[in-house]
Amino acid sequence: MNSSRFGNATLGQVETSLTQSDNGYVIESVTKAQGMAAIIIGSNRQEACEFEIANGQAVTKTYRGGRVGKTDYQVDYDWHDRKVNFDSGDSLDMPDGLLFDNCMFWFAAALLKGEGFADQSTYVVDGRSKRIRGYKLRSKETETIETAVGKKDVVKVVLERELRPGRTVTFWLSPDDQFLPLRIQESRKSRTITFDVEQLERDA
Repeated sequence: MNSSRFGNATLGQVETSLTQSDNGYVIESVTKAQGMAAIIIGSNRQEACEFEIANGQAVTKTYRGGRVGKTDYQVDYDWHDRKVNFDSGDSLDMPDGLLFDNCMFWFAAALLKGEGFADQSTYVVDGRSKRIRGYKLRSKETETIETAVGKKDVVKVVLERELRPGRTVTFWLSPDDQFLPLRIQESRKSRTITFDVEQLERDA
C-alpha cells in the first residue's frame, strides 16, 4: 500500500486469505505496517470475519480485529432484528442496502462482479470506530491496467461517501481472477492510499 501524502512512499503490506469452513467462509487479514504507516495505523493489525453466501451475495456473520494476537473489537450481526451489535454493548440498526464490513468488503464486491451498486446504497461496518459508513455509486467503467500479475481488463467501480463529497473508494475488479480487486484506492482531500496486488495464490 502506498500513500500520496508521503510522496508515494510504501507503507507496508496486507496479506489476506480466504478459506472455506463448515459454516461458510473465513477471511483473515494482517496489515504489516512500516515507516509512517506504523505511526498512522499503529503496529501490525489483523482482522478476521466469517460469512456465508445467500442468493449470490455475501452475508456477514461475525467480524473482529485488533493488534496481532489481541482482539480489540468484535461485531455480531442479528439479521432477524436487523441489528449490528458491538462488543462494547452498543448497537446500530442495519440500514437498507448492501451491508458489508471492512474485513469482507472486497470479497463481497467480487461476488457481485461489479453489479448492484447503482441500485442501492452500500454500507460498510467499521468495528474499530463502531460506525457504519454509507456510499453511493459515482461511476462504473471498464479499462485496462498494468499490475504485478499482468496486464488486465478490469471493471473500475467508484463509490463516494454519503454526506462526504470527495471521499471515495475505488476498486478495479478482474474478471480473469474471479473479480477479485487487483487495485483498491481510498481518497480524501488530505491523502490518497492505494493498495496494489503483488501476488495471488490459489490452492489446487
